[in-house]
Amino acid sequence: MNRAAAAIFLALLCSGCPKRIDFGPTGQITQAEELFRLTSAAQSQAVTLQGDGKLRVESPQGSGTVSAYLAASRPGLLRVEMFDFFNRPIAVLVTDGQRFGLFQAQENKFYQGPATPRNLSRFLPVALPSEELVSVMLGQVPFLPAERMTLALDEKERLYVLTLQRGEVSQVLHIHPQHLRVVRSEIRGLRAYDLEYDHFKAQGSFVLPHEVTLRASTADTSVGLRYTDITLNESPDLTLFDLAAPEDVPVVEVDEGGQALPPVALPPASPGS
Repeated sequence: MNRAAAAIFLALLCSGCPKRIDFGPTGQITQAEELFRLTSAAQSQAVTLQGDGKLRVESPQGSGTVSAYLAASRPGLLRVEMFDFFNRPIAVLVTDGQRFGLFQAQENKFYQGPATPRNLSRFLPVALPSEELVSVMLGQVPFLPAERMTLALDEKERLYVLTLQRGEVSQVLHIHPQHLRVVRSEIRGLRAYDLEYDHFKAQGSFVLPHEVTLRASTADTSVGLRYTDITLNESPDLTLFDLAAPEDVPVVEVDEGGQALPPVALPPASPGS
């Protein structure tokens, strides 16, 4: 066999070999409990986020992508502003974890009330508590409280596969072997949502996904968020989470289920006032 033929043969042979998995400085982890502990620590480092992004929604009611300004701070402080193609405001959601305020530009109304998942779904077509929504935006996967867990290795995708089990419900976590961040989370046996994280970038001493996709398959709905210019772990500007209504905008008070409450009658003016 001449040298050219030998080189081609070796190239073809190597192309069929699986690539070696890079486990990073920790080396390969073989215990499920240790991987869970390290993954939990890795995803807990982001506390605040502020900046610009793109928000994408796909649902039976409609689909589209808009520009967004975002500010989030654990546990439940959140502000999301949406803009149309001409950079005109569409909606603004603010919550402190207990109450919410939502300005709808098309209706020229400001809704306010308890920050229940039902009320927050007025803004996004998914019903999540504000604390959980903030966690997802910060790249943190809510974990199933597991009774047992198992660990495997997906050689083809070159990812850890950590399965959390509680009764008949399971959560399968696909975890990057180097930075130990969850790439994909899938829950089975329970009406829930799946998560995907992508475009991981170093942010100082840790890694943060710059693309988040939440899929609620039972509702045929997905929400995607891609960060374009953000800062992390800076002291939050608390004025961003002010729940006051804009001036000259009618306020609609809603209950926990999202139903509008009757306007509060003003007390009659006292004589001589």
